[in-house]
Amino acid sequence: MFVSLLLTLLAAAPADAVAKAPSAAPTRQERLSQENLADARQWDMYLDASRKERAELLERPVYLWTNPTKNGGQYGSVFVWTYEGRPMVVGSIFAHPVAGRRQLVHEFHSLAPTKLSAACQDGGEVWEPKSAITLAPLADAPPPDSTPGKRLIQIRSLGRQFGGHTVDWRKQRWELRLLPQPLYRYDQPNGDAIDGALLALVTDAGTDPEVLLLLEARKEGWHYAVVRFSDSSLYVRRGDKEIWSAVRGTDEQQEFNAAHTYRVFKKRFLEEPIEATEVQQP
Repeated sequence: MFVSLLLTLLAAAPADAVAKAPSAAPTRQERLSQENLADARQWDMYLDASRKERAELLERPVYLWTNPTKNGGQYGSVFVWTYEGRPMVVGSIFAHPVAGRRQLVHEFHSLAPTKLSAACQDGGEVWEPKSAITLAPLADAPPPDSTPGKRLIQIRSLGRQFGGHTVDWRKQRWELRLLPQPLYRYDQPNGDAIDGALLALVTDAGTDPEVLLLLEARKEGWHYAVVRFSDSSLYVRRGDKEIWSAVRGTDEQQEFNAAHTYRVFKKRFLEEPIEATEVQQP
């Protein structure tokens, strides 16, 4: 009788009178991912100097990464800005400990076939690459298949032909490996492209993309571009032959390359606490 009465009273009680279990507190990476998105929203990416054609931010990150061995631990989100279905900008927003605080960093590379004109609403930074990206024919690649599913198989197969290594500021060498899944796929773009994908090569230091590979199927065949996405010196090979490098020096600075198609901005500091176990950047 008591159990029946209790159940009756609970059923009749208002919904807000029943205590709810407290939700789990967000993890550090979840908190930082929210900050990353907030910063990505601050950027306006235009495809022309008159700023009439604007690339759209895909607010869902295409990739989340960590790098516990670099700068005391980094937590990053990779975003893509698109126009008519094709990626125009790829950006990594990440945070790492600096002198007792955590600083957000914005890292970008243009993927646009035209010169970009970009501006940040928060801070007033301007990014204007001096050139557009150029895709070259991928020699000895099979013709693009007529079906999207089989073209994806081709994308993965072609991507596995690329490898290489990095050399960081400590002169330590790290081998590059291809992530098994594309970061972003665009199989119905406007224009000359039939299909395309953005792939990433990472090192054993973490899951931070160091080199990006853009593969694009056109009527005349497969095309590609290798782009820098790191402050290390980078060396990329296809098969046994080195085909591309970005070696730190006069033209390849830590925060930009000669054409400014790669650009890094050091941004705001967060209130996010630094744990005692985290190594900090001086």
